[in-house]
Amino acid sequence: MPHIYEVPYLPDASGAWTLRTHGRVMERFNSRVEALRAAVDHASADGGDTAIAVEGADGIWRPFGADFKRPVTIPRLPTQRHLFAVR
Repeated sequence: MPHIYEVPYLPDASGAWTLRTHGRVMERFNSRVEALRAAVDHASADGGDTAIAVEGADGIWRPFGADFKRPVTIPRLPTQRHLFAVR
């Protein structure tokens, strides 16, 4: 099973940001930036099919690779359609 490190958008009830894997809290941090940095460190050390999931302000979780520079999966783009104006 691949490791997925999760960093939520908001802190937990204690005011700390958590770094979770498979739903379990691994570590707590004073800032979201520290939690993201730890996720990147863990993911790059694990290598392989490790991923980082980051929750956005809109509540959507977005996947990133261990290098945190690219999405793990690139969404499929819709086929282009050409519209013509008819008078």
